[in-house]
Amino acid sequence: MSFSQYFHIISGVLKDPKVIVTTILMILVIAFAKFVANYTKKKRAPRPKKEKAPKSAPKPAAEKKDNDGGDE
Repeated sequence: MSFSQYFHIISGVLKDPKVIVTTILMILVIAFAKFVANYTKKKRAPRPKKEKAPKSAPKPAAEKKDNDGGDE
């Protein structure tokens, strides 16, 4: 076989729709596999910390008045 005959056979194979579809599908599968292999979740941006309101001092106990009829 001469080069021109090989060229004719090779061009016929490469122009076949089955070969074209298979090649495209293989490229998509390989690209997806690469994506899955390299996939990492994106880190979320840290939320600004909310400052808690300062705790108020405990309320002083109400002063008791003795109503026992003492000095006035």
